[in-house]
Amino acid sequence: MFDNLRKAFIYMDELESQIAKIQLGNNKFSNSFIYVLAEKAESGPAEFYMVAEIPLLNPAAADSGRRICLAISSALKRTYRYNDTESAFENAVSQINDELGKLAALGQTQWVDKLSCIIGVKDGPAFHIATCGKVGAFLLRSGEFTDISCSPEQRHPLKTFGNYASGKLKLGDLLILSTAQLFNYLSLDRLLQVLAGPDFLADTQTIIELLKQNAEPQIGFGVLLNMQVPQGQAPETEVDLEDYVVENHGQTESFFAKSLSFVTTMFSGGKSAARQPQTALPKIGFRQSLKNWSGTTRNFAAKGLGIWQTAKTSARAVKSGMNAQNFRQFSAQKKFLIGSIAVLALAVIANIAIAVHLKKTKAQDAQIASQLSAAQLLLQDAQASLLYKDESSAANYYAQAKSKMPELKSVPAAEKTLYTQISGQLQTLQTQMEKVAQADVVNLGSLAKGGSLIALPQYLAVQSGQDIVSYNKQSGQISDGGLKSGVTIVAGVAAGGTTAAVYDGTSLYIWDYAKGSLGPGYSQSMPAQNDFGGMAYYPTNNRVYVADKKSGQVVSFLINKNTFSRPVVAIRNQDLSKVSSLAIDGAIYLFNGSAVSKYLAGASANFTMPNLSAGLSGASKIYAQKGFNNVYILDGGNNRILVTDKTGNLLETLESPQFNQPSDFAVDEAAKIIYVLNDGSLLKVVLP
Repeated sequence: MFDNLRKAFIYMDELESQIAKIQLGNNKFSNSFIYVLAEKAESGPAEFYMVAEIPLLNPAAADSGRRICLAISSALKRTYRYNDTESAFENAVSQINDELGKLAALGQTQWVDKLSCIIGVKDGPAFHIATCGKVGAFLLRSGEFTDISCSPEQRHPLKTFGNYASGKLKLGDLLILSTAQLFNYLSLDRLLQVLAGPDFLADTQTIIELLKQNAEPQIGFGVLLNMQVPQGQAPETEVDLEDYVVENHGQTESFFAKSLSFVTTMFSGGKSAARQPQTALPKIGFRQSLKNWSGTTRNFAAKGLGIWQTAKTSARAVKSGMNAQNFRQFSAQKKFLIGSIAVLALAVIANIAIAVHLKKTKAQDAQIASQLSAAQLLLQDAQASLLYKDESSAANYYAQAKSKMPELKSVPAAEKTLYTQISGQLQTLQTQMEKVAQADVVNLGSLAKGGSLIALPQYLAVQSGQDIVSYNKQSGQISDGGLKSGVTIVAGVAAGGTTAAVYDGTSLYIWDYAKGSLGPGYSQSMPAQNDFGGMAYYPTNNRVYVADKKSGQVVSFLINKNTFSRPVVAIRNQDLSKVSSLAIDGAIYLFNGSAVSKYLAGASANFTMPNLSAGLSGASKIYAQKGFNNVYILDGGNNRILVTDKTGNLLETLESPQFNQPSDFAVDEAAKIIYVLNDGSLLKVVLP
């Protein structure tokens, strides 16, 4: 069918699409759910088109219809995001069939044998199309229509889109993708007459006028018209005929609209002011003309300002021409007249001010209602994307929805309930996206405030002054002075056996905490305390790694009996000025203030930070070890612990009311325990 047209098509690289999107009918009142999509790919030249219709048994089913349509469009866009090749459309159709099959298997079958849908992709001059159900897909070329729909005669329960077709477009071609209802109210001959006009957008507006005049209010239409024009002739901004839709079916007319209808009837001599169908350019109705009339509401405020200026000028003139002595000489009638004029002037001014204020308030309320409605729709899109595991799209929709939310103080009383509902939905969606779980927390007792947590095989300790307060993991006891170091410990890491590597602000030491002995200090290639960016021990090569913020290097030191030797640069020439924590499990992880950087063999490696509504705070620590499955991030400023895989995919976010000032932590992944130093107390978090 469509393939037979290929020989007649002329291949042209310099083609652009001029698109008109028509969607009439309110889904709350219509007997079918209509979905229309016309969108460019995030990357590459592809353009996505979709027109879908699902019959509605009741208005509540519209949300289900929206989810089905979003599943189809998300699968289409997702396939082209990762596979923009000649086989991309075939893969997209297969992916869409799989998604719809999964929905049916989950019991969402209300759309089966009812969905009518067109999906199309224009990639340069190539056009690909797949259809199912009763739809209208036509190519208008040289004044003749060709049916390019390819719906299978019999539907397969697991293969909604059974066929697809491809071909090449040429200059002047017009694609018409529509729900079937269009041709119940507008024949192909009539459509050809309408589209023969010189102005594509005016022609499409005529189609809207004809449909609105002839179709019942409960009938919905979805139409995409795609005209191929020379390069550079398409408008730079998207043209959407929603701008031409004056009113939606099923909505009650406002008082102002009813008043306009009355005035229209009066000026037409009592005759109906309804427009008659036409095939030329659309007639400009009375309401449309009224928008340009000098006495409309748009100019009312300006006129009121002019009246106000005139009143002020008159008042100054009266004041200059009168004084109290002259006023006392006036007769009672003149005094009454002047007083009446003054009262009337004040009343006019007050009424103008009130009218302007009410108009401004009404406009603000309408804008807030529109913002809330847009946020609600974006949240539905985000939830649908999350359902189909398209997390990047969900995060994008969530961010857009959040940006639409107005300040609470500006929300009118009538919209407060909806505002609260949407705010709750935002919070719920954030929890779902960030996989928030309440941590199982036990307070093990108080250590000491300040300093860092020294994690040893048997002990967890904090130095306060010259004393070390430690928690014994085996006995569960906290003791003061049980461990002795002899130096101020700025940072320390276990280094095998009963030894630890400790840093005092200038040098590294080997500390035997069981004996309380300290080896000689090692200061070669060691940063000053202000340039120290964290340290970690890697048992495979028996080395301690230290981040130097000033030199932009990570240097490792070999442990040699009770001291260190042979410093080796592991990472060089990097911006480490904001690094505050380091971890190593074979790869080196650096926390740099707001994100995590990963390095393998000195080169940058893949670690993508998860989408978070609140970014990482500067008061964060990172923890990983050889043999660990995951990477752990303590986000102290946001009172949470993030658990990711080794490429940054978020697995879980742990929160607890007991996290109020977390400053350091240590993880025992084998025992499924995280120890958190929180405002001087030691907390034990049990991992699920």
